[in-house]
Amino acid sequence: MRPSGGQWRRYLPVRPWLGAHRVHIRPSRAGLAFGALLLALWIAAVNFQLGLGYALTCFAAACAIVDMLFASRNLAGLALAATPGQAVFAGDSAAFELRLINRSSRSRHAIALSAGTGAQQQADVPAHGESTTVIHLATTRRGWLEAPSVRLSSGFPLGLFYAWCWWQPEARVLVLPRPESPCPPLPASMRQAQERQEELAGVRAYQPGDPQQRLAWRQIARHDGDHLYSKHFQDAAAMHGALLLDLATLPATLEPEARLSRLAAWVLAAERAGLPYGLRLDGLTLAPGLGLRHQEACLRALAEAP
Repeated sequence: MRPSGGQWRRYLPVRPWLGAHRVHIRPSRAGLAFGALLLALWIAAVNFQLGLGYALTCFAAACAIVDMLFASRNLAGLALAATPGQAVFAGDSAAFELRLINRSSRSRHAIALSAGTGAQQQADVPAHGESTTVIHLATTRRGWLEAPSVRLSSGFPLGLFYAWCWWQPEARVLVLPRPESPCPPLPASMRQAQERQEELAGVRAYQPGDPQQRLAWRQIARHDGDHLYSKHFQDAAAMHGALLLDLATLPATLEPEARLSRLAAWVLAAERAGLPYGLRLDGLTLAPGLGLRHQEACLRALAEAP
């Protein structure tokens, strides 16, 4: 099962134009061979006093200089942007969408993108247009996965020179604990007696309309302010029969990651069965609830657990 939800996407602003000072250039193998040929032509023209040889050598050298200029300008001036894909479970492939934006009147051709994974993609960017490509990265562990550094390179137009630069996309994808499979059945519902009509039931992801006085500042500070949480109050009748998935109740013989994987499997199972469920981790309690947003909040808490 693949998690979904627009709140796990982060649309990032476009970075400034790729300046010429960031573009590196060197002769390619074909360029080195071409240079040796120019040297041979020049020596022959000098030895035999061939006017046509001088002209041919100068013309070929001028073509090489123009190719060096165009190879550099093929990358310089591009604007770069990145958009992460949806959250994935550990072991699945995370997707990052990369956009090359051309704001000039010159088209860009044969730009190669490589993220260090072995696969290389080619992109052409039209004038006043953009090109989009998606890179995939294997995941091995839960938590936030930063986008890898991307190498942009081009040998256009003649291939005598090789221009390249490095780009670090400012994007990340949340990797969730992989649900345990096969998984033990859900634990029995826990009945909690409450003396007051309204009592603190836990902490949940902030929802529009929640009063500011109910913001859970301790949990917000724990996550460096990246996500908002609010205190959730519920009466005893609403809590009656709710399923509480508590990390502390799992067998101590399980590895820490295995315990989180079991809770992730139980979250998905309870959501499919339509059973209200809550989640309790070390220092964080999410009130019982149902729905896609509640499921995402629980899986996010498991992914970010210390």
